[in-house]
Amino acid sequence: MLFEQYKSAENFLESLGNMSNVNFFNGTSNPDHHFARAKHLLKLAGNPDHGLKIIHVAGTSGKGSTANYIYNILQRAGFKVGGHFSPFVSVATEKIQINGQFISAREFIDLVEEIKPIIQKCHDTFDPPPHRFGEASTPSYFECCILMALLYFKKNKCDYVVLEVGLGGRFDATNAVEKTLVSVITSIGFDHMHILGNTLPEIAFEKAGIIRHGGLVVSGVDEPEAQKVIRDICKEKKAKLFRIEKDVADAKHTNTITAATVCHLLGIPQTAIEAGLTNAKPLPARFEILQKHPLVVMDGAHNPDKLNYLANLMYARSGKGKGQGAKGKNKNKKQNEKNKIHLICALTDHKNIHDCYKKIARLADFVYATRPLNAFRKFANPTDLAREIRKIKRVPTQTFLDPNAALDAALKRAKPDDVILITGSFFLCSDLRKRWISEEAQLTQRTSFPKASRDKSNNV
Repeated sequence: MLFEQYKSAENFLESLGNMSNVNFFNGTSNPDHHFARAKHLLKLAGNPDHGLKIIHVAGTSGKGSTANYIYNILQRAGFKVGGHFSPFVSVATEKIQINGQFISAREFIDLVEEIKPIIQKCHDTFDPPPHRFGEASTPSYFECCILMALLYFKKNKCDYVVLEVGLGGRFDATNAVEKTLVSVITSIGFDHMHILGNTLPEIAFEKAGIIRHGGLVVSGVDEPEAQKVIRDICKEKKAKLFRIEKDVADAKHTNTITAATVCHLLGIPQTAIEAGLTNAKPLPARFEILQKHPLVVMDGAHNPDKLNYLANLMYARSGKGKGQGAKGKNKNKKQNEKNKIHLICALTDHKNIHDCYKKIARLADFVYATRPLNAFRKFANPTDLAREIRKIKRVPTQTFLDPNAALDAALKRAKPDDVILITGSFFLCSDLRKRWISEEAQLTQRTSFPKASRDKSNNV
């Protein structure tokens, strides 16, 4: 019964996406309108962000991992820490956490009921000029989730809040909060270019929109053009900039150093920082191994930087292309003949398929091109995706409208020593992860990694 109530509450939030004939994610809407609406929504709710100590994390790649490290370090230091993560992989409650535990399904349901009158009031009162035809006055799903998270963190008197940006920075709904303690920009790369711009300086300008006047800024950005934009904005806003030297060989190391720097600025003891980094709980669908024989790896990488990093991890694991000398080549040849990689993939329609898959496609022995089942995002036609991947490497390719059918085909073909890699979209991961981990178990145990032995009848 409670699970059905939760799904009903989630469906209400998701239904808010059908209130407009323009789409922010497809670049056909006015971001100023969305940002003003997010601020109006928070005001109607009594500005629950006021009084919260917020660490704001943006970036093309690494923002989720960096936010997670900061979140874990602060807990190790003894604080009550709220965490907002975007996007969620399996259940909506995953987005709103305190000290490693999801908001409960009951609290989620109650919060949706609490904000319904606020959503209605926003719908009735928000109409800033000029009002474009089709621009919705109704808050989006994401804006409502931010409101719920802030209300939840405020009610539970969190000492700190780690707030991960959804998209960009300047116009993101998370940026509607009035104050932040630290602004973190992990990296600048090419993603969401239809919204954020076609050059690194343009994208950096959007990400740097989270920088506050007189604030602290920690940046892991290494591209000179993007660095200059961030430096100039910090100078203009009299913000103090701390720049992290990027470890080109290890993005994870860069993320840990960035998180450690943030926590040093907050006065967190070194012992807590080390413990938080060492014992940080993993995030779902980030090189997540779901089964062995065949090995199933799931990763939500969805832009060139992330997919190239994933390719490097897969190269390191498979040994493909990494042999040195005749002996190494022979060893890898034997290994490659034995271990095949089955690539189940998707991609949103506005991204360049070749740029995203040019490296990881070369690893694939079989390709299963598909799309997620999300109704509010446009994805590349699986036929187009398969055609572009075949231009990179000629391998056996199949197309599937149903991602579950793609997974069935891969599992049927794969031998025990093969690898099935699911990537290209967190939405694709969301559709397929439930094959191994049920939504109800995650809701019940309030974690992405429920213990199978625990009784599912526990209160949600």
